[in-house]
Amino acid sequence: MHPAPVAEPLGTPALQAENVSKAFVSGHQRTQVLDHFSLSIDAGELTLISGPSGCGKSTLLAILSGLQKVDSGRVRALGSELGQLDLRALERFRLQHTGFVFQGFNLFPALSAFEQVELPLNHMGLSRDEARRRAQQSLEEVGLAHRMQLRPSELSGGEKQRVAIARALAKQPELLFADEPTSALDAANGQIIIDILHRIAHTHGTTVLCVSHDPRLVVHADRVLAMEDGRILSDRRNRAAVIDSKENPA
Repeated sequence: MHPAPVAEPLGTPALQAENVSKAFVSGHQRTQVLDHFSLSIDAGELTLISGPSGCGKSTLLAILSGLQKVDSGRVRALGSELGQLDLRALERFRLQHTGFVFQGFNLFPALSAFEQVELPLNHMGLSRDEARRRAQQSLEEVGLAHRMQLRPSELSGGEKQRVAIARALAKQPELLFADEPTSALDAANGQIIIDILHRIAHTHGTTVLCVSHDPRLVVHADRVLAMEDGRILSDRRNRAAVIDSKENPA
């Protein structure tokens, strides 16, 4: 059975994979995760890649964000071909243009929420005042103005994830990658995270790419790609998400 055709974006894509192949080798076992895979992701939208565990969605996210190299094919992000960048240029690209949100939060135990968000901004060469302004603004945007001096041990799981989102958002990235951002959260906190990601895409013009098997995300995404065995089975746009963002702006 052939996979469903992938809808082409109307404008210049923010992310693009062309005939990408990726395999992992463990001992004598070779696992082909992606095989001549092609995909374009539009700018300024929340795109969801859904599918069961092991279908290749997290590998695809890592490849599109430059965290993993491809065996063959090309990956473009914001017009740059990632495979042509050396390690230092790739690290600089990720620092300047991308933000990441992970399932496990990746927070430093000894730092306050404010310090977590401020830290990467110091590496970007911003002034201390600008870094502090952005950190405070981002924490306010995710509803944590009153919790910014607390450490991770004093925060709930949902609050930790909001700190992680604020940390990514403060960089003002064009690209935001989220890997299973709601899987460790209860229904209420998961819904808050979904709403925040949707709002970031539509108010900041950020390209948000999220991989998840959480069905709650489906109705909030502008575009939903269903993956299985390294292939796109379906590709549909969610008109309701677009209408909701226009009727209920942040």
